[in-house]
Amino acid sequence: MILFTTLALSLLQIWGNWISPIPSNASLYFAGDAMQHIAQIESAHQADGSYSYSNCFTLVKEQISEANLAICNLEVTLGGKPYRGYPQFSAPDEFAIALKDAGFDIMLTANNHCLDRGSKGLIRTLDILDSLGIAHVGTYRNQEERDSLYPYITTTNGIRCAILNYTYGTNGITVNPPCIVNYIDTTQILKDINKAPGSSKAFNSFPSFDLTEIKPVFSSIN
Repeated sequence: MILFTTLALSLLQIWGNWISPIPSNASLYFAGDAMQHIAQIESAHQADGSYSYSNCFTLVKEQISEANLAICNLEVTLGGKPYRGYPQFSAPDEFAIALKDAGFDIMLTANNHCLDRGSKGLIRTLDILDSLGIAHVGTYRNQEERDSLYPYITTTNGIRCAILNYTYGTNGITVNPPCIVNYIDTTQILKDINKAPGSSKAFNSFPSFDLTEIKPVFSSIN
């Protein structure tokens, strides 16, 4: 069972090399896992062949949209048809559209299901998110893309934040170069933190964990 309780596992660290106080406050909203099992996919299927999730986020849309920054762990690929649920997920593109419409600003893509459709599925997921104008963190088409986009830096209500995302594994599926998945590696994580601009005020690190991975990884970082 994969555990991704973002609020419990997120590391919000206020770095020491800046002049206090922080100029303003910001509200951050974290959610996950955003998944699509086959029963959910079938429920969203429409008579014309499309998929609709218009009612799925009605009760939480206002809460999500009110946050200055809303981040969601996208624990499916947008790998195209045939759509599948567990154990290797591929959700309709309309699912990503619904998440955006609900108010999410950033999708975290490094998790144990990001290679469920292989490297082609990884790339297609990024292509769809880019086409929808949804920022994403954690998986990359190549090293050049990772170097230019990671850590993801955003300014939220006057506060610069660096967003980092890693996974403990990909269910035994190996990423094919040049694609990149951010795996948990404490040495690399520290390099990524140090790479972020010194003016960033807060770091949010979102690891996708198996329950047994939590203690040793956090001990190593500390």
